[in-house]
Amino acid sequence: MSWFRISNPIFNPKGDRIECEYCNYKLVKPYPSDKLCPKCRRFLANIFEYKDSTDEEKTSPKKFVPKKETAAKKIAGVRKKAKDKDISLDHDVINLNGENEYLKFCGITSVDRTPLFASNKKWLYFLELTNNLDFIATSILGGDLDKMLLKSENDDEEKCQFFEKNKIIYVIFGKFPDKKGKWVLEQMAKHFSDLIRAKDVNGLTKFEKYDLENKFKGKLIFILNEYMELQEVFSDQEIPYVEDWLRLDYVGLSSMSIGVISLLLDDEDKLNVKVPGEFEDPAEEFEMKESLLTAKIEAIAANTLGNTGAYPRWIAVKLGFQNYRFLTFKKYGNDYFLSCLSEGNLKKINIVEAQLEPILINSLNTPFSGNLRPFNKLKIQIKELMRNVIGRKFPK
Repeated sequence: MSWFRISNPIFNPKGDRIECEYCNYKLVKPYPSDKLCPKCRRFLANIFEYKDSTDEEKTSPKKFVPKKETAAKKIAGVRKKAKDKDISLDHDVINLNGENEYLKFCGITSVDRTPLFASNKKWLYFLELTNNLDFIATSILGGDLDKMLLKSENDDEEKCQFFEKNKIIYVIFGKFPDKKGKWVLEQMAKHFSDLIRAKDVNGLTKFEKYDLENKFKGKLIFILNEYMELQEVFSDQEIPYVEDWLRLDYVGLSSMSIGVISLLLDDEDKLNVKVPGEFEDPAEEFEMKESLLTAKIEAIAANTLGNTGAYPRWIAVKLGFQNYRFLTFKKYGNDYFLSCLSEGNLKKINIVEAQLEPILINSLNTPFSGNLRPFNKLKIQIKELMRNVIGRKFPK
């Protein structure tokens, strides 16, 4: 019998079993796709002649065809962003929307300076910085810490955004729209509050802290994955400032963290600067306030620059609805920094700095030598400038 001999196999009337004509091996459905007998490995030419015509439909899975239309696409103005990949906290940069949106750090600390969570230990310093900024925001500036813009040596800008709830401060650092940042912070507060319910966060044991951090990591990954699916309605919008002016309350100039000019313009004590001790001479007390304020501002600038490699272009403190106070910094040559405390419309800060520069520019051409005398006359000139600005408010 030739191996290539072709003959009709024997099959039962139901058509669900056939028999190999060479070795009498019985085959049942589903038949071999290679048309070879499983026992003698000979070719069965007519194996599919006896198949039920519906077999393929019964045994083959239906091909999945994704829907081209989604609910989001049917609603005008609402669009979902497809998630590219799973979120991982192990990366130094968590990409959320290409180069335009990313996070480098998510952290939690108590107002009593107890660090509670850090997504990346590399930026653990932000928890201490947050507490320092919060102290100045609530005590001296009289508001709630809101945002900070950091500017690097190559002029790249990244942002910190803050949110306090029940004496817990939440912070995120990276590049993201304000509205999305606020949403992330509120979600962090919501999930973390559930984990610490009825617990004293400032008295946690090491094991409780470790367990809390591990549980919140999963919550944070969930939050960031949800962020990737946020609708376009959460895109960024500029802060609509109520005021059309910026009032200047303080001017400082420093070099290498050394205060060169310290000028407190707020005679009405809008800034809550408290100095220890009692003073018989009001002028001496006022000078002490200037020195104390300058020391705190310089410490923030120096510590931020030393730990992040970037300086804070501005720090925003929220006083009320659409009402803000700002601590701003501008870098000049020879390691000079101009710092200003102001209130109102941040967009006007460029106008303020432009009016101060002609007074300062000649003194900024040479590095600071330690001699303060040449700078004393600059304080007089700045005071003279401010006398010509009604209410110290800079309009258009």
